[in-house]
Amino acid sequence: MSLPRPFASGHSLSPMVQPDDQRDDQRDEVLDELLDVIEPTGEYVTTLPRSIVHAEGRWHQVFHCLIVRSGGTGPATALLQRRRRAARAFPGLLDLTVTGHLAAGEAPADGVREIREELGLEVDPGRLVPVGRRLIADDGGEGRNREIAHQFLLIDDTPLTELVIDPHEVAGFVELSIGDLVQLLDGSSASVAALEAEPGGRVLTTTCTLADLVPAGDGSWLAIAHAAAGVVAGEAR
Repeated sequence: MSLPRPFASGHSLSPMVQPDDQRDDQRDEVLDELLDVIEPTGEYVTTLPRSIVHAEGRWHQVFHCLIVRSGGTGPATALLQRRRRAARAFPGLLDLTVTGHLAAGEAPADGVREIREELGLEVDPGRLVPVGRRLIADDGGEGRNREIAHQFLLIDDTPLTELVIDPHEVAGFVELSIGDLVQLLDGSSASVAALEAEPGGRVLTTTCTLADLVPAGDGSWLAIAHAAAGVVAGEAR
């Protein structure tokens, strides 16, 4: 079995609350999946069932990805996941586009399988843009969450109407301009307009406020929004 890659230098680690969830109808199977226990510094420790990892508060790896759209002639946008109303943590709130656990032996970029499962998109791992790693610590959801989150950006212009949304994974996806997202996060706007795609293909207009986002107290939302703006601007040059 290949072991997870050690951390590269130059990435800061800070606490953030943003656990991930899986299908309730596959709960037993999910809790029995094997996860690699990893020290926060990156060293592999052992491999244990997910249920034990969460019960004991052992550090493990998760994949986080924010999909951004170049915007063409319009503003660049970000795609946020609306968590299922039945989610064990932060039900109905907006999260990064894709979040999920890395199974035993998986490298961070192997998390692209989550993009296929949640949006129906096949993505080459080489398209991912790494933007750092963070520590997530909370005692809700499945138990004692101690997660090392590998964060990525992905530029993808697939229209909302072409996403294959799995209702067992997410409640939908919300698209808003990156500029509006930044304004929500820095407090310069109380609410912004957005589009929301639901399972089945229906797209509605909606509004978003700061209270709609999964809370994070370390400024990570604003950091990844600024990173997304920079990546899209670089792509346009």
